[in-house]
Amino acid sequence: MNTTQLLNLPVQDVMTKELITVHETDLMATVEELLTSHKINHIPVIDEDGLIKGILTKNDLMLLKDWGSKLNLKASIKANYQILHSNTAKDKMSTNIITVSPTDNLEHCAKIFRDNTFHALPVTSDGALVGMITTYDLLNVAYPTS
Repeated sequence: MNTTQLLNLPVQDVMTKELITVHETDLMATVEELLTSHKINHIPVIDEDGLIKGILTKNDLMLLKDWGSKLNLKASIKANYQILHSNTAKDKMSTNIITVSPTDNLEHCAKIFRDNTFHALPVTSDGALVGMITTYDLLNVAYPTS
C-alpha cells in the first residue's frame, strides 16, 4: 500500500472497536485496575447513554498518586488507597478532547496527533463512542508485522 492509499484509509478500518470504558462515577481505583489488567494507556469515560464525556490516561493516574509510589513506601500505599477510593473518573478525566468520526481518514488523525500532545482519539458517531484510534494503531497499519 502506498502512502496516499494509507492516508486515505477510513478510521473505521483501523480503529479499535472492542473498548474498555468507565463511567463518570467509577472510582479511580477501578480505572487503575482496568489500565493495569488490560495493559492499556487510555480509557474513555462515558455516561449512561454511551456518550463520551472524557478520557483518562496512565499519566493522569500517575500524577494523582502519592510521590512515594515508586519507592513502595507504606505511607504512599495508604495515601494511594485513600486517593484512588475518594476520586471518581469525572473528578480527574480530561474533558477537552478531540474526537473523530469513523469515516474520517488517517491523514486527518495524523494531523491531529502531530499538532497535539496526546496519543488517542475517541471515535464517535452521533456523540456515541464507537471506537478509539491511537498513534500505535497508525504505526501498525503503516508498518505491519509479518
